[in-house]
Amino acid sequence: SAVKAGIDIVISGAGLPIDLPKYVEGSKTKIAPIVSSLKSLTVICRMWERKYQTAPDLVVIEGPKAGGHLGFSNEELQNMENIDYDTEIKEIIECTKEYEKKYNTHIPVIVAGGIFDHDDIIHAIKLGADGVQIASRFVVTKECDASEEYKKAYIDAREEDIKIIKSPVGMPGRAIDGEFIHSVNNGLEKPRKCSFHCIKTCDYTKSPYCIIKALYNAAKGNMKKGYAFAGSNAFLADKISS
Repeated sequence: SAVKAGIDIVISGAGLPIDLPKYVEGSKTKIAPIVSSLKSLTVICRMWERKYQTAPDLVVIEGPKAGGHLGFSNEELQNMENIDYDTEIKEIIECTKEYEKKYNTHIPVIVAGGIFDHDDIIHAIKLGADGVQIASRFVVTKECDASEEYKKAYIDAREEDIKIIKSPVGMPGRAIDGEFIHSVNNGLEKPRKCSFHCIKTCDYTKSPYCIIKALYNAAKGNMKKGYAFAGSNAFLADKISS
């Protein structure tokens, strides 16, 4: 439906979007995978080339400092100082250049995850990126439509409050610690049913809580029944800006 509506670009995360090209055939809509590793991009590019004779129009690299669900193991995230992610970014950019040559096109590369200020942007550009994707910084703005309580969670957060949690979808995620997460850890948020059927890997009978409800509640300001995903540098926010 997005393609029929004339959307310009679809950026796809949450797994390997192997069949994404199928949905934009015959349209002007561009497609871009979000990847966290050279391995992921290589698999996607090889599959797209074999099945659809195409390559990504754009690539978004999401690093280990990002908020929300992450394409890294819990062990990697707990030892981020041992990850040489600059090298990973350079290798991913080199991979896109191979496909640029094959398809005689330019594939812009965008770096995401922990981008907060001018220095972060310059660093990404120096690595060879064409641009950056910023998320957490824009939550604490007047223009963001999240609740004031949600924004306050960012502003009040200390560095130690931003933690890696286990998501019901089976992946680690980065979020701001709070009352709801404590309730989850104490086994007090068990869902009675599945109202959304949003992802196959989530079995509500085994899930500690419903992530859709938790994220919706938080966005609406009910932080007792939800939590805020946030990047590792979200604690640097200290005021609402424009």
